[in-house]
Amino acid sequence: MTSLTLRQFRTQGVVAASGLALLAALVLATGPHLASLYAQTLRACSAHGDCGQQLSFFSRDDTTLRNWLDAVVIAVPGLIGIFWGAPLVARELESGTYRLAWTQSVTRTRWVAVKLAVVSLAAMAVAGLTSLAVSWWASPLDAASQNVFGSFDSRGIVPIGYGAFAFCLGVAGGVVIRRSLPAMATVLAGFTGIRLGVDELVRPYLLSPVGARSPLA
Repeated sequence: MTSLTLRQFRTQGVVAASGLALLAALVLATGPHLASLYAQTLRACSAHGDCGQQLSFFSRDDTTLRNWLDAVVIAVPGLIGIFWGAPLVARELESGTYRLAWTQSVTRTRWVAVKLAVVSLAAMAVAGLTSLAVSWWASPLDAASQNVFGSFDSRGIVPIGYGAFAFCLGVAGGVVIRRSLPAMATVLAGFTGIRLGVDELVRPYLLSPVGARSPLA
């Protein structure tokens, strides 16, 4: 069953590997220059004892590429849910090919478990590697801006969690709807709505605002 799942998943795997290779080539081509520029800026401003303004200027460098890379990290989990999660079971139910698998001494539990295990691990790996590459590339800009909450959802392990969530949402939608295209559209709308809802309605209230008082000069 594992070999069958890998064969069915080979096209998605090749596409994901190609995308990761392109991303790696991009960050390796531009990341060292950005890190070197950050080190030079830090050395120059440290000599004068005031780095605030210089680092502020540096944090606005390469904003176009940074925005695109952040968009990639945010979009990858959604694409995983749409193209990997939603069709995983819905395609089998829609075409009836699950009946063939169940007649080959494969139980329903094993059939579902192997599919979920293989593809979910691949989904989290792709989301994690994407986040790792972008987090490494953007680390000088993040250090200069000193705004950890501005890029919270596109750094570290957060995209892995979003990838797992999107995949589970896609599988659940496919099982309920039992048709690939409607399930994919539902996942697109649901994942986008949940992401926006968390950003706008939940995250601002997770931590209490920090206030500071200082006497007027």
